[in-house]
Amino acid sequence: MSFSLTVLGSSSATPAYQRNTAAHVLNLHGQLFLIDCGEATQMQLSRYRIKAHRINHIFISHLHGDHYLGLMGLLSTL
Repeated sequence: MSFSLTVLGSSSATPAYQRNTAAHVLNLHGQLFLIDCGEATQMQLSRYRIKAHRINHIFISHLHGDHYLGLMGLLSTL
């Protein structure tokens, strides 16, 4: 079974030094699932060499800004 989780950001509310707001990429059998999309998610995807167009599904855990404010920028890029 192929499974990996990449933590793109784990800081709450505001970014901290070397920690961006919430975003995780789950790779399950080659399908990519983005869980939350805080600000700077696009930059983190680039940093980890994850192509945004390969993301199959996007899940937002809840509607606090630090979990979804990067979504509009990501969607406009796609």
